[in-house]
Amino acid sequence: MAPPFRPMSTGMASPFPVTQWTAVVDVCRGGSPADRQVALERLCADYWYPLYVFARRQGHPRQDAEDLTQGFFHYLLERDLFSAASQELGKLRTFLLTIFQRYIGDVRGRELAQKRGGGRELISLDVGHAESRYEAEPQDVATPEAHFDRSWAMSVLHAALHDLGESERAAGRGVQFSAVEAFLNPAAVADGSYEAAAAELGMNGEAVRKVVSRLRGKFRDCLRQQIAATLHEATAEKVDEELVALKAALRG
Repeated sequence: MAPPFRPMSTGMASPFPVTQWTAVVDVCRGGSPADRQVALERLCADYWYPLYVFARRQGHPRQDAEDLTQGFFHYLLERDLFSAASQELGKLRTFLLTIFQRYIGDVRGRELAQKRGGGRELISLDVGHAESRYEAEPQDVATPEAHFDRSWAMSVLHAALHDLGESERAAGRGVQFSAVEAFLNPAAVADGSYEAAAAELGMNGEAVRKVVSRLRGKFRDCLRQQIAATLHEATAEKVDEELVALKAALRG
């Protein structure tokens, strides 16, 4: 029997994929029903927003996109699709989007109210917050697939930053990290001031730059770990390929 599913987590809810691809497949193939439920619930919690964005960009209104997203994870669970996952779909994001597109095609023309799985919710989706994020998404991204990839990329970056912050706080450097986080955050406006951070920390500007340089190195390591967690075979070469894809997705 496969070992119980244990997400790679620091203990707080992650904004994106900390669920290992191989761990999910293994537990779905050999774990208990309870372990499979836990694995897929975590998967749903980590990945629902990029799929929601994809459905919205396909033209589905808010309620329909919510129903499609919620119903999709029931579809994964009830069809036990991870147990039969092909190794050719070695990227978790590729697998999810491929199956989600198929699912949307399968349910098209049916009553959307049935997509939730008879009214059961796998997790509670914060659609109000999702809509706020959705409205802030760039409008010039060409396709729903490109929006999905961009959302995936931003989420991976935020997850890496989250893990780095947790690591720094655990080491007693939480105040320092908070003061310089803007220099690392991919979503932050690039108007951070080294002088302001230096004054806050009681350091000189050169010392702050050294702190930021150190954290950027650690951030790159965290980012590679996040990417590796979504690959079936996380070799250095494949992580590099995904990193290139991430950068391309952000460029739109």
